[in-house]
Amino acid sequence: MTRSNHMSSFVQVNGIRLHYLDWSGSGPALIFLTGMGSSAYIFGEFAPRFADKFRVLALTRRGHGDSDYPDTGYDADTLVEDIRQFMDAVGVEKSSLAGHSLAGVELTHFAATYPERVEKLIYLDALDDRR
Repeated sequence: MTRSNHMSSFVQVNGIRLHYLDWSGSGPALIFLTGMGSSAYIFGEFAPRFADKFRVLALTRRGHGDSDYPDTGYDADTLVEDIRQFMDAVGVEKSSLAGHSLAGVELTHFAATYPERVEKLIYLDALDDRR
């Protein structure tokens, strides 16, 4: 299995710098969100498989990988705002979101907060928030 080329970059959002990968692609946006302890690189062999039908991106959450490690902002509301501002920064109005592990909580909260920004939610062995 070979990895397709991707661009590694950063966005300044919500007062911090977040790392992301962009496999380009054509079509609607598909954004992969990482689990606890992972970076966007975890999707390196999986995400490119969707680039023929989607614009594929993967975001590394705050406090992980090459993203900033601020002292605060690890609550669900702030993490959701990070995603929204990331989408704005890369020009994505609406996206399917695929989240692994802990990102399931972010998926649920994001869809509840910004339903107009979500096409579909994909839970990849993800946690959910049962509140």
